[in-house]
Amino acid sequence: MKRIDLIYVLIGVLYLTTGMTLGIVMGMRHDFQLEPVHAHINLVGFVAHSLFGLMHRAWPSLRTGVLAMAQFWFFVLGSPVFLIGITLAILAGNAILAIIGSILLLVGALLFLAMLIGSGFAAANI
Repeated sequence: MKRIDLIYVLIGVLYLTTGMTLGIVMGMRHDFQLEPVHAHINLVGFVAHSLFGLMHRAWPSLRTGVLAMAQFWFFVLGSPVFLIGITLAILAGNAILAIIGSILLLVGALLFLAMLIGSGFAAANI
């Protein structure tokens, strides 16, 4: 994917505005039941996606190959599954989507680690 860096940052900013909006709504209602969702939207949604984008921008060699595409889709699709899952776990006591989403995110993170190792990133930057 040619502009994976830009796509990741744009997705991150969408999560940032979503997380901030949820935080404002919770504050206005004085109802913080979904605080873990708010925190994970900002951490997994904004921070992780933005960092992936910035790393792809700084090290373009990470963009190439099957692993980059697989990692992107595992993380991008796993994030909303995880976030909806946390919401359902809190509101309905059903954690299955949170579990599935967290596994997808873990696979995405492990693929990114493999991409870093495979690209010689660690050896070149130590």
